[in-house]
Amino acid sequence: MECKSVLLLFVFQRITAFSTEEKYISASHSSYFETHGNKQLLGYVVKRFDSPSLLSCGHECLRNSWCTSTNFRLGSSMEEDEGICELNKHNISVINDDTHFAEQEGITFSILLKGCLIEICLNGGSCLPNENKKTFSCFCEKHWTGDRCEIKTAALWNSSCKGIYNKNLGIQNKAYLLQIGNQSIWVYCHMKGLGRCDGNGWTLVMKMNGSKRTFHYDSNLWINKDTLNLEGGKSGFDLQETKLPTYWNTPFTKICLGMKIDGHIRYVAIERQAKSLYSLIADGEYRATSLGRDTWKWLIGSKVSLQPNCNKEGFNVKQTSENRDNLIWPKARIGILGNGQNSCATCDSRIGFGSGGHGDDNNTCGNEAARNNGDTHIKAMGYILVQ
Repeated sequence: MECKSVLLLFVFQRITAFSTEEKYISASHSSYFETHGNKQLLGYVVKRFDSPSLLSCGHECLRNSWCTSTNFRLGSSMEEDEGICELNKHNISVINDDTHFAEQEGITFSILLKGCLIEICLNGGSCLPNENKKTFSCFCEKHWTGDRCEIKTAALWNSSCKGIYNKNLGIQNKAYLLQIGNQSIWVYCHMKGLGRCDGNGWTLVMKMNGSKRTFHYDSNLWINKDTLNLEGGKSGFDLQETKLPTYWNTPFTKICLGMKIDGHIRYVAIERQAKSLYSLIADGEYRATSLGRDTWKWLIGSKVSLQPNCNKEGFNVKQTSENRDNLIWPKARIGILGNGQNSCATCDSRIGFGSGGHGDDNNTCGNEAARNNGDTHIKAMGYILVQ
């Protein structure tokens, strides 16, 4: 006997049914039945009843959450299209075994395509069925995302926001999925210039709150490769602290430093090429920069206080005297020191990120000054990005 297979589409808008005997479902969806003529599934019938048509038989299957297929037999003495409907319950593997089927003229077997039977995971993704819930999910290959692995991620091309911008893959200031080392993570990208930080495509590295000791000069976060609050790395210039893998994985030619004070943010750029910010800081070695004291003071604003001498600036900045206790004198992972005397041995003021020491040791980002230049305690929210 000839066996024919066709595909029927049933479109339902808010199907709702009630019964004292059966559990029904309410849904808005499109469902497909794959039908096989002159074929009957044996041994899995749960419910049998008279039905006005094959279509109506399929409707009844959809109304029962447990139903996975139907057998519909046209009645010889009934009116046209009427017949007997059987609702079956089984797992997906049953339909792949021919021993469960019999060739029966006048019977149509219809399998309800759910989950992995109807939804195809794209781009090499694997479909993972949930037999209990009759649902599925796609496990996507690397560089693909979305319900069906249909979205190509930025990680396929780039490990930095600059790369995304240069290839016209994104121009909005938001989080993008980047390939950072051996993992894909969401990182906030600022695609436009930031004040004195010109150019496009800035990659977030850190956000620190100067009122907290999280990023104090002596914190291990500066010398290890541990992350902090990855969720905070998805947002822009807010109050969340974060440390991203971009700290030790992202090479750059420019660093953008931002400080938010009284709700206003100012940015300055450091021209510096390096394998990562970690490579400039983690070993504790001093590395000079050349922004100049006026630029550092501008970063703070009109309330800034920085003593006129020393002006030692750069990475891992500390006072130089071996006769002084390094724990109490000003220091900064990125910043500048000032002194009232013509040396860098007894500094009393600082501007910087990851700071600590003389004055308020709990001021870890901002401006701290004491003694002859007047006491100043300005704590800022700090942002570090690279390009």
